[in-house]
Amino acid sequence: MEKLQLTQFAALSILFGIMVISELVAKSTGGKVPGAFTISVLLLAGYWTILPTDLMETAGLTPTLFSIVVSMLVTHLGTLIGRQQMISQWKTVVISLMGIVAICMVTLTLGAAVFGWTNAVAGTPTITGGVVATTIMANRATELGNATAALVAIVCMTMQGLVGYPFAAFFLGKEAKRLHGEYQAGRLTAERSSSKDEVKMRFGFTSTAFILFKLALLGFFASTLQQLTGGAVNQYVWCLLLGFAAHEAGILETDALNKANSYGFCITILLIYLFGQLSTSTPETILPVAGISLALVLMATAGMAAIAFVASKLRCKTGQNRTSACGHRRIEHHRGNRSELCFPKSRLHARLRSRHPRLHVAGCG
Repeated sequence: MEKLQLTQFAALSILFGIMVISELVAKSTGGKVPGAFTISVLLLAGYWTILPTDLMETAGLTPTLFSIVVSMLVTHLGTLIGRQQMISQWKTVVISLMGIVAICMVTLTLGAAVFGWTNAVAGTPTITGGVVATTIMANRATELGNATAALVAIVCMTMQGLVGYPFAAFFLGKEAKRLHGEYQAGRLTAERSSSKDEVKMRFGFTSTAFILFKLALLGFFASTLQQLTGGAVNQYVWCLLLGFAAHEAGILETDALNKANSYGFCITILLIYLFGQLSTSTPETILPVAGISLALVLMATAGMAAIAFVASKLRCKTGQNRTSACGHRRIEHHRGNRSELCFPKSRLHARLRSRHPRLHVAGCG
């Protein structure tokens, strides 16, 4: 079939139109059909029929622009969560790390045994890390001339949403109903963000250009550090670390790209360019990769479910009168508002009962 001859803005309009369609499909299906899946299907159908393989180049989406966008996005990620928030949400951090370890254990053992080490390594960062990890892995695989591994990374991200979103919607819905019931019963109070968690900025002036300047400067430092370390530490890893450090030092604003009104543009360019790498695929190459990717995602889901079950048994459950795995206790307010203070069993229990009759010492399980 003859390919279309497109101008720059015609190519750009097609790409943005595909993004719009993916958003509409995701919204109309309540997220059951993720945007990444729709983008992949539409681009593959287009590349296999009427769209030219150089669609990205025609639209002006070059590797240089892509590198700039990724550097800014990764640096931006470092500004989303501060040190104090990480400390206060340590349970979430630990559970997330447990999930990552479980996924790696399953995909890099069982997955590698079934589908080969290269495919397992290509898919694992995508499943555990999302878009940015997919970008790094796909680019590295392309640089090494391994087109199949690059496809595995990209298709894994598509399958991740297709498999993961229904599970996420189901379990998050159940948790939302539980929390709503707790709140209605008066056993749960809404937490307000503390001013102590906010980073004090060192500059009294801010603007879109100033934030972008700081992001670009940190990207330059990251590329320099990659060269100094001989590539042992990837540039984007440095971007994340420098973004976090700059945010903690009060140099870079919280949620930097959104403050610069640039996040939407950057993430759109990232997604379009990433899925544009499907242009070299054919039905003969994509079908086996889709099977491998789906199997890896299902393995990862099983590993995640297993570790989630273990984590649910180890975490402290508010209001239950039993001893936790750590053997600590928690103070409960008599009216039901419970604190998170845990301490070892000791004579302190008797002292608390005598001095504070309205307090009740209960198990932390």
